[in-house]
Amino acid sequence: MNDDPRSRPDFRLRLALARLVVAIERIWPAIWPAVAVVVLFATVSLLDLWQRLPALLHVLGLVAFALGLGLALWRARRVLRLPGEEEGLARLETDSAIPHRALRSLDDRLPEDVADPATRALWQAHRARLARLVGKLELHPPRSALPERDPWALRAALLLLLVVALVDARGEYGARLLAAFSPATAEAVPPPVVTAGLWITPPAYTRKAPLGAEQTARETRLVVPAGSEVLGQLHHLPPGAEPTAARLVLPGSEEPVAFADLGAGSAEARGRLDASGRLAILAPSGEEIAAWSLEVIPDAAPKVAFVEEPKVTHRGVLRIAFEAEDDYGVGEIGIELATTTLLDESERLPLAKVQPRPGKLASAAYSDLLAHPFAGLEVEMRLVAIDSIGQEGRSGPLRFVLPERQFKNPLARAVIEQRKALVARPGEREQIAGRLAALAETRPAMAIGVTVPLSLRVAAIRTRDAETKELRRAAADLLWEIALFIEEGALSQAERELRALQQRLEQALAEQASDRELEQLMAELQEALDRFLEELARQALAEMQDPQAQQQPQPMQPVDPSQLVDRQDLQRMLDRARELMRSGQREAAKQMLQQLREMLENLQVARGQQQRSPEQKALSDLQKMIELQRNLLDRSHRMQQGALGDEQRQQQQMQGQQGRQGQQGQQGQRGQRQPGQRGQQGQRGQQPGQGQPMEGGEAENALPDSPGRAAAEQEGLRRALGELMRRMGEQGMPIPRELGQAELAMRGARDALGQGEPGRAAPDQAQALDLLQQGGQAMLEQMQQQMGQDQGPGPGREPLAQGRRGRDPLGRSQFNDGGWDPRGELVPEEADLGRAREVLEELYRRSGERHRPPLELDYYKRLLDRF
Repeated sequence: MNDDPRSRPDFRLRLALARLVVAIERIWPAIWPAVAVVVLFATVSLLDLWQRLPALLHVLGLVAFALGLGLALWRARRVLRLPGEEEGLARLETDSAIPHRALRSLDDRLPEDVADPATRALWQAHRARLARLVGKLELHPPRSALPERDPWALRAALLLLLVVALVDARGEYGARLLAAFSPATAEAVPPPVVTAGLWITPPAYTRKAPLGAEQTARETRLVVPAGSEVLGQLHHLPPGAEPTAARLVLPGSEEPVAFADLGAGSAEARGRLDASGRLAILAPSGEEIAAWSLEVIPDAAPKVAFVEEPKVTHRGVLRIAFEAEDDYGVGEIGIELATTTLLDESERLPLAKVQPRPGKLASAAYSDLLAHPFAGLEVEMRLVAIDSIGQEGRSGPLRFVLPERQFKNPLARAVIEQRKALVARPGEREQIAGRLAALAETRPAMAIGVTVPLSLRVAAIRTRDAETKELRRAAADLLWEIALFIEEGALSQAERELRALQQRLEQALAEQASDRELEQLMAELQEALDRFLEELARQALAEMQDPQAQQQPQPMQPVDPSQLVDRQDLQRMLDRARELMRSGQREAAKQMLQQLREMLENLQVARGQQQRSPEQKALSDLQKMIELQRNLLDRSHRMQQGALGDEQRQQQQMQGQQGRQGQQGQQGQRGQRQPGQRGQQGQRGQQPGQGQPMEGGEAENALPDSPGRAAAEQEGLRRALGELMRRMGEQGMPIPRELGQAELAMRGARDALGQGEPGRAAPDQAQALDLLQQGGQAMLEQMQQQMGQDQGPGPGREPLAQGRRGRDPLGRSQFNDGGWDPRGELVPEEADLGRAREVLEELYRRSGERHRPPLELDYYKRLLDRF
């Protein structure tokens, strides 16, 4: 068995590495001066400093570098040898902290003639100890002595100069190094080649990425948007060349663009690309340095079209649905109006501003044109789409009669008629002015107050002098204000303020306004809404108290109960929008405000119970029956549970009496009781709730509820349902078949209750309740269909706003399946907002706990920055 540790592979590897470490520590400090000479020579050569020296100095410099390199190598010749095994073992002993040169004794051998067993055992123990030491050997990395010789770290400065030289000589490493060894021709070295660079920046509104010099250098054909800015640069111009003599030749341009001097042999020129063609950069000498073939894509004009004919809401506002597209985004949508009698005098009105600017847009916008001078006249309307650079695209013409406000006051109607005449027939100004002056002298005008006659006289004078379009517009606006004041007083002003604030708030949301500005606008909108509703209620009350209006009632169209809204509904929507904005959900807040606006545009005010239609009254009666049937069902469940409890108590009492009778038999005479006592005990056992229930009328009078009483109420409800169906038949209303089925179910429930079996009556009552709800849903759908025919779209009319459509008589969505309404807007409910507030408060709390890890706190901060 070979017990020599030197033969182990791991030991041989450690020994070789130790010799290499010793060699590096010995050779590197010795050859560092030679390396420094080589690095300095390369730095001077790459910086092209030899070109600036005369040939003699160039030669002397090369000789000096050669002598320095030779001297450095001569001084390092003594250490340019590999260390022996002895030096490697010494390094291993030093790094492993092995004393007494133990590794050097690995070559020792025990003589063969030693036969003493104790000596040989001692020798084996020694060899085993050496083997253990070999297994624990350590080797540290080389340690440089340069920090002691160079305490100022000048070697780092030398390396930094080399990096600078490498950057300066980019692409010319070989040429400059070869020029360093050619002192005779150093002055004749050709100058660097002139290089050209091209940068193209598309217009910001295109959202296209710019093209840098590296990208344009690899391509000879470029496709860029029209209006892109181009920047050409020249570098390494030869000494003496005039930078301003260089030219940038743009496609489609008659005159090239001159370069501007940037100093240090560089120049640049800028231009704009508006046409396709060839772009070239010419050197000061006229030589073409670089050229590209450009395809410039022009910015096409936007396209816009009507999706359908504009519709009119119940408050007279136009709802205009449109589609628009543009290659780089639609910025604004407007409408152009002109009367059919004066097509050359068109007028443009803004309709919608789009943020951000989409390439394709399909939307709808509202425009209140009731106050426009063209209201009530046949007009030709065109849509106008405007892109980011002001290019316009128009839709085809659409002719229709603009909606106009229907004034109830005869004087207001007369003023509006003169206003329409002024717009349609401006040549009749004199006659129109005379009629306005005559209206000012009428008794209705005098009855309102001095304001109306005076305003009419002023309007007459302005109408007579309105020779230009602008003056006629001012006179028409004045006539509109006079008619509104005659008709409504302060309500019209409140309505205009409300609509203006709605537009301002929607625009602020689209333009990403600050939270403070949004809060201020919401407060102003709240005040405007309050003023509008107060004026609306005041006007409704005044109309109800007007004796003339009561003597001449106007026919009322049936009102869908699902369309009725109250002040609490509007306030709730406004509060919800405010909460959504505060929680950072601006898109959802925008949707909620849009719903509020549509609800206000289609607002219907119920003027009293006498205006309800027969269908509405029947539906209201059915809702009451649904509530009564639900109460009867709940009472049947309670009576059934009470009967089961009484039966269990009766069984327990009978078991107790049998036990007491057994005890009496065992006790004999001592257990006998007097008949009176036994009777008293029996009476106690018959008390309600403790023994058997009472019978007959005594039980009905004692208990708060009984099957007999419930049967009588069920029969009364059945008869009421029959009376409702009879009344509906007499009035020609369709009777849902579910109501007849509900009447049969009620009859079965009545019979079961009459027999004292509430448990058997509950299924029939549940069936009757379900059928009543289905019948109510059918009645509501029939009423909505009738309203759709009476107030449906028609020419230029919009159906009723959705409001609460799709709700059953109990206010639940008819499309609801398990609590999810797929027809509704994706607007968070109150529970979602509460959860959002809880999460936000928890984030604030955790971000304030400074003991948490910095990474976690930074995460919370980034989350809160979004809100």
